[in-house]
Amino acid sequence: MKHWLKYAVTVLSLAMSYAHAGSISLGQAANYNMFVKGNFSATTADTEGSAAIGGNLIINGGYDFGHITSNGNAATVTVAGNVQKSGSGWLNVYNGQQTNGKLVYGGTLTNSGGGIGGTVQQQTSSVNFNTAFSQLEQLSSTLAAMTTPVATNRDNLNKVLTFTPAIANPNNVYVFNVTQDDLNSFHTIKVNNANISSDALIVFNMTNPNGSVDDSWTANAKCSSGDKSCFQLTQTTYQVGNNSTNSGHTVMDSHILFNFNGINDLRIDSSIYGSILAPTAAISAKGGVIWGQVMAKSWSGDQQVNWNALNVPTTTPTVNAPPVWLLLFLPLLIMLRRRSQATAVAFA
Repeated sequence: MKHWLKYAVTVLSLAMSYAHAGSISLGQAANYNMFVKGNFSATTADTEGSAAIGGNLIINGGYDFGHITSNGNAATVTVAGNVQKSGSGWLNVYNGQQTNGKLVYGGTLTNSGGGIGGTVQQQTSSVNFNTAFSQLEQLSSTLAAMTTPVATNRDNLNKVLTFTPAIANPNNVYVFNVTQDDLNSFHTIKVNNANISSDALIVFNMTNPNGSVDDSWTANAKCSSGDKSCFQLTQTTYQVGNNSTNSGHTVMDSHILFNFNGINDLRIDSSIYGSILAPTAAISAKGGVIWGQVMAKSWSGDQQVNWNALNVPTTTPTVNAPPVWLLLFLPLLIMLRRRSQATAVAFA
């Protein structure tokens, strides 16, 4: 009986870990290509979709928004704070292919160079950034606590890190942990999707538990050694089944989410094929293209951001949901565990 109870408690623990399951929803950020809580600053490049900025929009040069738009946005660009335009070039706000997009701002507008194309209007932002980012931070923390049962193969010779999910998840969401040390050691991160759906949502939890640095960066650009809240992204190949980022813009982009929970300083010098969830991070970006949505505390840099919406599974997506048999079995396990504890007290 003692062995049975030990087994029951083990299964009970497993059930409790499944109980953390929750729906994946981007909330107010869902229809935006760029969604930042604080300031957005750049000197060139463009964000292909719509943008919502909780702080100030600061453009010193030329920048475009809104070549491609999604439904459901009150404006192509909504800014809760001030708009500060300086330098040569235009700040263009499009609505799809036409230069008649709408820029709304809640503070003041100053233009000391170039021009602003599109409709400009002062009004209170329709986006509640505090509520939106509270939800995104909760989502980031929830995903950070999830891990898909997986076999991990570290091919140090060929520098390939491979994750193979043990079983298919009926909710079609798979979560894997990747560290800064992993990116420093492997040039390819691969998900073997032989056991799962080819259109699964892949979540990579990106962390830096050892406070490691990427030595390929110059001394004044890389993170400080020991800083666990800083993360550096350089060019890495991601492969899901037969699809690889080496082949350029692929269907993978809309099925990958990079989750930077606990990262306050995110530095990017590479193209990113997927969406970025970094609700507490100040992002500084040097070059390349992001094919996905960006959710961050703030943004500074001239990296092009292209509209590619995250494709969340439509069948009530949850992460690591408990199997039905486990839920049915759970009351019996609890009863057995309590009876065991009562018997122990009686014989004490």
